[in-house]
Amino acid sequence: MRDFLRSPLARLWVPVLAPAAGLAYLDRGTDSGDLVYFVHKGEQLLSGGWADTFADPQLQSGPLQLALFGAVRNLGALAFVIELGVAALLLYVLGRLGLSNRARLAVGLLAVASGLTHIAFVYGHPADAVIPLLWVLAGLWARQGRVVTAGALVGLSAGFELWGVLGVAVLVLAPRLTRALAGACVQAAVVAAMLAPFALSGTFRMFDYEWRVTSGTVIGLIVGPGAHFGWPLRLAQASLAVGAGAALAFALRRSLHALWLAPLGVALVRLALDPVSFGWYWLEVEALVLVGAGLVLKELPARLPASRLGRALGAQH
Repeated sequence: MRDFLRSPLARLWVPVLAPAAGLAYLDRGTDSGDLVYFVHKGEQLLSGGWADTFADPQLQSGPLQLALFGAVRNLGALAFVIELGVAALLLYVLGRLGLSNRARLAVGLLAVASGLTHIAFVYGHPADAVIPLLWVLAGLWARQGRVVTAGALVGLSAGFELWGVLGVAVLVLAPRLTRALAGACVQAAVVAAMLAPFALSGTFRMFDYEWRVTSGTVIGLIVGPGAHFGWPLRLAQASLAVGAGAALAFALRRSLHALWLAPLGVALVRLALDPVSFGWYWLEVEALVLVGAGLVLKELPARLPASRLGRALGAQH
């Protein structure tokens, strides 16, 4: 029992996942936004009519997310899968960044308290919390020279929602530009492999969708609410977002903080130039700021070596 109480399971995972599970229990009966629609399309994806899953242009979710939702199906169960999954992924990413268990515990509890896991479920768009965390992990791997794995992970992030491809910016953290390009090729191959079966075997109309610009957005101030915003403009938006993230990654490539600041640059430009605005979009920013806060906590022991806080956060157990 004493060994268990000293283990990471007892000191880190249970203290964070238990309150996340408690919130999931409370959320399981709430209106979960677009999740019902995604579950329905996920069920189609796992059925004999899978080839026409993307016949509805309104469907902008990726096949991996749909497959997960369709496999679980029950909204009450999905509350636990999503909220525990987001919390666990955050803790895992922070661990790969070298944070101590105490620092990971602090950030994990802050994530639950600030609504990261709750909002990921109740709005029905967990991808907005998951994808930025996958970008951070991919950036770390790219920095270590593992560009094939990093590129594959960025590609897989697009399997949740297609804007995950914007994470290509973090591949600039690779030791050499040629290695970054290799990672980008892997990413493109993964995305193509996920979407090609639907495009070749059925009706694929994802790229036929046009958004209507809403008020309260930067684009709305320029063109006015109600204007059409199609995929050509989405590509322009994506280019600017990737360019901002890649520039930050290159400028900060010697700093570990590039791992969250480069994705944050992508997210902020994407949000600033988006034709619509929804509350769950800001999960991207929240997830990345939490990672940044964790890295700041990681550095505190070196900056405050004699303080009690510095010694506590520097402890690995």
